Amino acid sequence: MNDIIILLVLLFGLTLGVIISTYQMIRTKKQRPFPFILNTVLVVSGYTLLVGSLMLGYGWGALWWAVVGLAMNVFGLIVHLFVIIYNLLLKKRRVRS
Repeated sequence: MNDIIILLVLLFGLTLGVIISTYQMIRTKKQRPFPFILNTVLVVSGYTLLVGSLMLGYGWGALWWAVVGLAMNVFGLIVHLFVIIYNLLLKKRRVRS
């Protein structure tokens, strides 16, 4: 595969992650738990670092910031999934009781 296609697929996936994370953050009406806010901030700031360093950066410094942004984004998405699974399991447990 071409390198540009791989980069575009990566950016498309990360963009979808940012959109879904932000949408779920806005959709919740009740009090938002702290990990939910934290992972949304991680996802958005990591995405901003990644895209900003790829667009505006130059050299090894830009590569370093791209790696940091990607790590923050992926960590935020993983935490986001764990928070969603935890809330679903907690809701299922309340229904049984």
